[in-house]
Amino acid sequence: MRLDDINEIGIIGLGTMGAVFAQIFAQAGYRVMGYEANQQSLQTARNVIRTNLTEHLKRAESDSEDLESVMARIQYRDNIGSAVEYADIVIEAVNENRETKETVFREIDSALPEQSRILSNTSTLDIYPLVPERRLPNTIIAHWFAPPHIIPLVEVVKGPQTSDETAAITLALMEALGKVPVLIKKFVPGFVINRILRIIGREVFHLLEEDIISPEQLDLAVKASIAPRMMVLGLVQRYDFTGLDLSARNLTDEAFYDPPYDNEPEPLVSRVKRGELGVKAGKGFYDYSGRNTEDILRERDTHLKRVFENTAFCLEKKRLV
Repeated sequence: MRLDDINEIGIIGLGTMGAVFAQIFAQAGYRVMGYEANQQSLQTARNVIRTNLTEHLKRAESDSEDLESVMARIQYRDNIGSAVEYADIVIEAVNENRETKETVFREIDSALPEQSRILSNTSTLDIYPLVPERRLPNTIIAHWFAPPHIIPLVEVVKGPQTSDETAAITLALMEALGKVPVLIKKFVPGFVINRILRIIGREVFHLLEEDIISPEQLDLAVKASIAPRMMVLGLVQRYDFTGLDLSARNLTDEAFYDPPYDNEPEPLVSRVKRGELGVKAGKGFYDYSGRNTEDILRERDTHLKRVFENTAFCLEKKRLV
C-alpha cells in the first residue's frame, strides 16, 4: 500500500478523540465513514465536528473550501461492518476496555478488506493480543494526544508482528495530515510520553505535599524555564549542553534525594475524594468555578495554537548544531 492508495477512512468510536479524527481526515480530503454505538455521543460528535470546522474556517487564509463540503465527506454508519467494508485505513477509537476492543476488532476483521490497515488509538492497552492473528501484520497503534486537532504528536507503536510496511504507511499518513509521528519500536505500557509524565508527577506531588511550593508558582517556574528549553533541546540533547560528566555526577549526589514511591499522593487523592476532579468538575488544583467548561477549553486551545504557531520551527527535521 502507498499513500496514494488511501482514499477512505473508517473510524470506529466517535467520542472525544474519534470525532476530531473524522474532522481531520475530512479536512485532508479523505472520505470518512464513522460509527458510534451511543446515539447521544454521535450527536455530540456531529456538533463538535461542525464547531471545530467553523472555528478553523474562520481563521483559514483561504476560502477555497466551505464547511458543508468538508462535512459532506463524513458519513455515518449504523454498524461497524458498513463503516469498514471499503476502508483503506480503520481507526479504532473505542473505550479503553479489553473486552470492548476485542469485540470491535473481531467485527472489523469480518468486513475489512484484506490489505487494509488497522490503527488503534489506545492510550494504555496492549491491543495486539486482542487482534485476530491474520490482521496483526497490518495492525499498529497510532496514539494521538488531546486536543488532536492542535497537538501534533502521534506515537506510532509497533507490535511484535507489525510489518515494516504498515509502520511506514502509518508514519507517512500522519505526516500527510500535518502531524509529527514518532516511531516506538516495541510496545511498553504507557508508551513514551505518559511514562515520562508519570515520573514527573511523582516529583510534582511530592513538592506540593511537602508544601515546598504552591501549584501556581510551580507551574510558573516550569513555564519560565524547562518548558521553552525543551522545545529547542528536548530531553536527550539537553544533556549534551549540560555536559555528560556533570549529569553523571548529579546522579551520584546523595544529598539530592528522590521523591518517595507513592501511588496515592495526598495532594491528588484528597482532591479526588472531595470531587475536585479538575476542569470538568469546576475545581482541581485551580478553581474554575463560575466559568463555562467550553469557554475554558476554547481559551486553552487558543493559547496552544499560538504556542505551536510560534514554535513550529522547533519540529523541523534538522539537528541543532
